[in-house]
Amino acid sequence: MKTTTVAGRTWHYSHCLGRLTAEHNESKWGRTGGYCYPMDVAAASDGILFVISRGFGYARDEKEHDTYMRVGKTTIDEDHIGDFARGGFTWPVAIAIAGDGMVYCSDEHENTISLFDPDAVVTYPEVGPGPNDREGWGVKGSEEGQLNGPSGLAFDANDDLYVTDSLNNRVQKFSKGGDFILAFGRYGTGDGEFNRPWGITVDGEGAVYVVDWGNHRVKKFSADGTYLMSFGGPGEGANSLSNPAGVAVDSDGDVYVTDWGNRRVQIYEPDGSVLAALYGDADKLSRAGEYNLARDPDSVKRLARRDSDVMSYLARFGRPVGIDIDEQDRIIITDGRGRLQIYRKDNAYAEPPI
Repeated sequence: MKTTTVAGRTWHYSHCLGRLTAEHNESKWGRTGGYCYPMDVAAASDGILFVISRGFGYARDEKEHDTYMRVGKTTIDEDHIGDFARGGFTWPVAIAIAGDGMVYCSDEHENTISLFDPDAVVTYPEVGPGPNDREGWGVKGSEEGQLNGPSGLAFDANDDLYVTDSLNNRVQKFSKGGDFILAFGRYGTGDGEFNRPWGITVDGEGAVYVVDWGNHRVKKFSADGTYLMSFGGPGEGANSLSNPAGVAVDSDGDVYVTDWGNRRVQIYEPDGSVLAALYGDADKLSRAGEYNLARDPDSVKRLARRDSDVMSYLARFGRPVGIDIDEQDRIIITDGRGRLQIYRKDNAYAEPPI
């Protein structure tokens, strides 16, 4: 078991799931599937995960649509239930779950927020629903309620939705039906200002954390948009960030940031003090990976050309982007290698005697 222990807290690497694929396979490893450039993950109840994949951005294998672009529904134990909204986006970014279970997704090119039935899965290579067949809202612009490059999504305890309106350098708050409530932020480098804000989350006290991609920081606000604090800063050091992308907060208030440019996850205390970093600790293939290896043994040989120690190469994150934390404080991280890596937090861990 690989562990990271700091300040009375321990993070155990658990497992990974998925692989770079558009398929949904059934075999002795169970129902397996995967992701293609997974951008974000949302943890629902009962161990259900929803993962939004950007795909290749173009049709492949003589298909009419990019079948890799979709939302995958799986369990944290890697039982891949199915997919939906295949071919239904242009540049999908983020995903969040409302109190009624509906799945909300942002598309930064279409400037829309879309809603999906979490049970309306389709089998590979079926598509749908398309852009004209689903609920949602959004129109491009800079006025109140309009969007330009929407990225991160986060619901608060009242089921209102915060949206990082990235190219407008602000955050907007809507009812879950799309009614505008408030906005805060503007372009700049100062307190309460942004340069391409990206990920967002709301903690247990209602505070809003926003990842400021271009300023290499995370900024914290009250529920009404009052600036509270920031942490991070450009660089590669222990307290630095390089184009951070996603943010999540656990039940203790510790803050997790996907440090995209530095290929790690930074962990901070609620006051912004850095605690630790995770770099990826995968020690074996996922079930989907094992299925693919059995079907295509040469796949490992292709990886071996990059690194003679294949698992050493595969262990590390390949550009983490999305992150979420479930009811059991399991940390789920989307990895550019077409998979998720899972960690467990343990506040009562004791090092074994030597």
